[in-house]
Amino acid sequence: MSNAMIGALVGAVLGLVAYGAIRSVAAKLDQDGSPEKKRTADLFRMVALADLLAFPIAGYFVGPVVLN
Repeated sequence: MSNAMIGALVGAVLGLVAYGAIRSVAAKLDQDGSPEKKRTADLFRMVALADLLAFPIAGYFVGPVVLN
């Protein structure tokens, strides 16, 4: 397995952890019911998806730098 793929896998794991943490914060904000907190929860969900995509991509490029 190449260094880039190892970095992508590590990034994917970190992305999944961040995704779960951010989604749990969004769920707690969504329980309150106020419109401002619902908008904030929606924004957190979008950030969670962006993290899920960004971490493996960043890991793909950072992995070879760190492992060499």
